[in-house]
Amino acid sequence: MHHIDEILIQLGLSENETKVFVANLQLGPTSISRVARKAGVARTYVYELVDELKEKGLVAEIEEHGVKKVQTLDYGGLLAYVSRKQKDLERLERDLVKSVDAFRAMSPGVSEKTRVRFFEGVEGIKSINDEIRTDLEHLKQPYNFYVVFSADRMEAVIPGWIEHNQHIYFEPWMRKYAIISETPLLSGFLHQVNQHKQKNFLHKLWPTQNKEFPTDTLCWKNKIAYLDMQQYPSGIIVENESIAQTFVMWFEQMWGSL
Repeated sequence: MHHIDEILIQLGLSENETKVFVANLQLGPTSISRVARKAGVARTYVYELVDELKEKGLVAEIEEHGVKKVQTLDYGGLLAYVSRKQKDLERLERDLVKSVDAFRAMSPGVSEKTRVRFFEGVEGIKSINDEIRTDLEHLKQPYNFYVVFSADRMEAVIPGWIEHNQHIYFEPWMRKYAIISETPLLSGFLHQVNQHKQKNFLHKLWPTQNKEFPTDTLCWKNKIAYLDMQQYPSGIIVENESIAQTFVMWFEQMWGSL
């Protein structure tokens, strides 16, 4: 199988849809009859396949000099299609995260299992932050949020993170404990915190003489997130009550020693 065929099938196209797409791509804007001959698929079936590809936004119908023709997306269009699919999946993931309680309510008596999710790129880091913010906004009782981080790393990945107060959480039920690395942008970060009179924010400094932690760590509810923002940003969320409690115990030991 050609490498392009494999990519299209991974995008969710059937084998026959792939044949039609590739044939149309090679021929350019043309009639369905020519596409059918090139693809080796019956013309009557190609009409159905073209309709399915049109619904997916991969094929367009055009008219030239009164003649109807079909045309596939080019490389740039296909890349944009993949980007849209990725954003749709990210939105779906956020919706699923918001619905976690409803899903769990439908499965009573099932023991908790460790859930691990992986995130890549800047958008992945933003998705983790969005999930934290969404979880904290729904708190209805006092809760502690624990973080070990570097303001410089987050600012480098999301420019404007400090200035636009993306780190500020105003949830009244949450108390935030932060161990922050002593870095050049630390004073600007703390200035923003003070400007917004964030009384529920408590922090201690991780001194420069100590080696800076390679990743940022955030712990809330029964979740813990590790963010690697060096070179290509990525992160994971581990959802498990025991693992989260273990981190809190380690955090409290570090907090007490600073």
